[in-house]
Amino acid sequence: MVKFYRHSAVLLYSGQNPEQKFNNTEHNNKRRYAIAIKALKKKLEKTKTAEVDVESVYKVLPKAEKYIPGSEIPVPRFIWKEQNWPKGFPSSPEEANVDVFTYLEQKDCFRRWKKMQFKEFCVGSFVEVTYADQYASGGSNRFRGICIYKGHWQNSLGASFTLRNVIDNEPLEINFQLYSPLIQELKVLKHQKFKEHQLKYLRDYPPAFSFVSEKMKEQPYTEEPELFEFNEEHQKKIDRWFSRLNQRKL
Repeated sequence: MVKFYRHSAVLLYSGQNPEQKFNNTEHNNKRRYAIAIKALKKKLEKTKTAEVDVESVYKVLPKAEKYIPGSEIPVPRFIWKEQNWPKGFPSSPEEANVDVFTYLEQKDCFRRWKKMQFKEFCVGSFVEVTYADQYASGGSNRFRGICIYKGHWQNSLGASFTLRNVIDNEPLEINFQLYSPLIQELKVLKHQKFKEHQLKYLRDYPPAFSFVSEKMKEQPYTEEPELFEFNEEHQKKIDRWFSRLNQRKL
């Protein structure tokens, strides 16, 4: 406090207000900042060029392969599937050519995948999931249905998929996190796929196309999924379904 009063006394004796001195300092700082911004803008203008660098057009995302932005959806990278690593997973981010965050995230995914031994399934496959449920009598619950949606980034901890089934003439959908510790078991009852990337349109189709019976037995798993296509009988059922809906509206 003594130094403050002495400094103020000197300023008052010299005829200068202490508040005015503070305002001048703030003004000088703003002026220096503006000068630095102008210098930076001039430097950027000089570096501008009409040439296109190939590496600037192609981007290498840590979770995806190299791709041209805007052309196609990038293909997710599964680090543990790219090579036959001695320990099953690369020992460092530099070895995997990814950043630290992606390395740690996919390492957790790999541990979970290795423990559960998840089988590959597609949109359209019949899947059964046994998951922990504190409100269930046995501490767990089971749900089976047709997969109508899978998140694109299945190589991240946010990987998810949606199963749909019709129980007692009531449609039911559950969204699961693939690498969630709540999932105790995942079975692929039937490995099949559709031409579409998602089957949300089944919500408007007859319930028979979303029904998965509880008595259905697990079919032998095949690496290549079976392609499902709508035939003439399916199309007749769909047409009758929509004609009934239109009649109810009238």
